[in-house]
Amino acid sequence: MKAVLVFIDGTICDRSSQLHLSGSPDFYGRTAILEGLPVKGSVQCLQELAQKYEIVYIGARPSASLQYTREWLEITGFPMGFVYLAETQEERLEMVRDLRGRFDFAAGIGDRWDDNELHLEIGCLSIIVKEHDGNWDTVRKYLLTRDEKDQ
Repeated sequence: MKAVLVFIDGTICDRSSQLHLSGSPDFYGRTAILEGLPVKGSVQCLQELAQKYEIVYIGARPSASLQYTREWLEITGFPMGFVYLAETQEERLEMVRDLRGRFDFAAGIGDRWDDNELHLEIGCLSIIVKEHDGNWDTVRKYLLTRDEKDQ
């Protein structure tokens, strides 16, 4: 099964209400992470994508927040998937190099231009959505509607 790499913060999680905590240890604490809001339309779209693709989440968070990140994904209704966290772009690049041997990526979805660098590294379609306000119909167009037309 093909996979889709999905960036967490900004792409599917709006943590803008916690920005005042940025730089403090509380920013990646359980309470702050669980207060993040799903970006409008992202839960439903990823549920649809999960019918055709394996979902692989990646985030710019410390690995110590993995449990809280998984908890947030579950309570907000996102489909189950693998979750990988790394704080720096260099660590994420190294991570996706390892992941391309484990998954056959069809696409990556992110909200920042440097997310595109990860998508290029794994050789897949790169979809960059607006931070905290992604157009999930565009994601459907390229990952669901196009597949239906090709069949």
